[in-house]
Amino acid sequence: MNISQLPLFLKKPFAGTLALSRQFLQTRSLPAAMGLLQLLWLAVIVGTGTSTRYGLILALAIFSVAATLAVIYLPDRIILKFKEPVDRLFVSEKRTLLSLALAAILIGVVYAGIQHLWGDEKESFRVATILSSNPLVTAYMESGWMMNHPPLIPLIYGFVVRLFGANLLYLRLVSVLFLAGVLAVTYLLGRELYGRDMGYLAPILFLSFPLVIRLGASAMLDVQLAFFFCLAMWMLVRPAKQPSVWLACAAGAAVGLGLLTKYIMIFIFVVLFFFVLLLPSFRKIKFHLLAATLVSASIFAGWLSYANSIGLLPRQIEKILNFSGIYHVVGNLVEENQAPPSPSAQPESQGESLDQGQGDRMQSGILRLGLESLLTRIPSSLGVHYAPLIILGMLYLIKDKNPANPIVLLWIGAVSASLFLTLPDHRYFLPVFPAIAIVVARVLRRFPVYAERTIILGLLFEAGNLYLFANWIREAHFFPFGP
Repeated sequence: MNISQLPLFLKKPFAGTLALSRQFLQTRSLPAAMGLLQLLWLAVIVGTGTSTRYGLILALAIFSVAATLAVIYLPDRIILKFKEPVDRLFVSEKRTLLSLALAAILIGVVYAGIQHLWGDEKESFRVATILSSNPLVTAYMESGWMMNHPPLIPLIYGFVVRLFGANLLYLRLVSVLFLAGVLAVTYLLGRELYGRDMGYLAPILFLSFPLVIRLGASAMLDVQLAFFFCLAMWMLVRPAKQPSVWLACAAGAAVGLGLLTKYIMIFIFVVLFFFVLLLPSFRKIKFHLLAATLVSASIFAGWLSYANSIGLLPRQIEKILNFSGIYHVVGNLVEENQAPPSPSAQPESQGESLDQGQGDRMQSGILRLGLESLLTRIPSSLGVHYAPLIILGMLYLIKDKNPANPIVLLWIGAVSASLFLTLPDHRYFLPVFPAIAIVVARVLRRFPVYAERTIILGLLFEAGNLYLFANWIREAHFFPFGP
C-alpha cells in the first residue's frame, strides 16, 4: 500500500479499497496473487486431510508455480501471438457462437471419458435404464433419487439409452451439448447487458471455472438447469429494453422446462420479484412478466396434475420439504412458540419421536452443508485464484451506475440467498456462475493491462485442477455431516 493512500483507506474504506485495487489490477501483483491463492488452496487440501494424494498435489503445486512465473514473465509479443488467432475466432457473432460450442464439446467429450463416477450419476444411469423399457411411474416407484426430481431429463436419458444402449458416456454427451448451450446463452447475456466485447469474454471465463466442466461432462441435471435458467434470463432481460409478448412467452416456456428439469428453477421467480421491486425497467413490462409466468405455470401444472393422478405428488412434496433447511428452521420455531406440553404428556408413538430426531439431524446436516459449500466447495468450484477478481468485480458493480449492474447483482444475490436457506449444495449454484463470469469479465475489461495473462493463467490452473478432480474422492470434511 502506498503510504499516501493510507488516510483515504482509513477514512473511506470502500473508496480506499477501490483506489488500491486500481494499482493491484494493473500490475504483476494480480497474477502473483492468483498463484499464491492456488498454492494456498492446495496447502489447505493437504492440511485438512481432504485428500492424501500427496504426490499428485505436489506435482500440481510445481505446475502452478511454473505456470504463474511463465505468465508473469511472458514477453508481450508472445501474448500478442496468442491474441491474434483468438480475435480471428471471434470476428463475427456466428463464428463466436460456433467457436464457443466447439470448445465446449471438445473439452466436454475429453473430460466425459476420464471423469470419475458421481454418486448421483449412478442413480441417474439406473433410472435411465429403467425408463428405456418401462413407464415413468415405474422409475418413481423403484428409485428414491427419482422421487426428488421432475421427469424431463431422466426421460431424455431414458430415450438415449433406448436408442444407443446402456452406456454412461452417451448420457454424459447429452450434458456436453447442454454445456455448449449454456456458453452460447452466456455470450448472449453478456452482449445484451454490456456489449459484444463482454459477450465473448464472459463465456471463456465461465468455461474456466472447474465445476462447469465437471458438471458439464456428467450425466446429472445441473448443467441442463443452468441452460434453461440462463436462457430464461436472457429472454426476460431483452423485453426490459424492447418489450415483446412473444419473447416473454418463450421465456415462460424456458422457465417451464426448467421446472421440469429441477425444482430449484423456481428461484427465478425470486429474482424476478426483486427485479420488479427494485428496477423501473422491469416494472414497465409487468404484463409481459405475467404472460411468462402464466406460460411456465401452464407447463408445470401439466406435470403436477399427472404426478397427482398417479399418487406421486404428496410423496414428492414431503421429500422436497424434508431436504429444505428453512422448512426445518420454521418448523422448530413454530414448535418453540406453542404452549409447552404438560409433564404427563407423552409422544403419541415412538415413530413421532424418531421423526423429530430425524428432522433435527437433517437440519443440522443442511447447516453443515451450507458452511462446507460456502467455505470450501464453492471457492473450489469457481477457482480460489479468482477470488480477488470476483470480490473487486462485485465492488465495482456496486459503485458504478450502469443500469445492467443491479440485474447481475440481484441475479447472484437472490439465487444464492434462496439456496442457502433451502439446500446449499455447491452444484445447485451453477445457474449463477454465468453472472459471476460476467462480473470477472467486467473488471478485466475495466483494467485490461493484465487481462490476457489473467485468462491464460486461469485456464492453466483449471487444467491442473481438473486433472486432480478427475478421480477426486473427498476424504475429510470441514463440517462432518454425521451426528
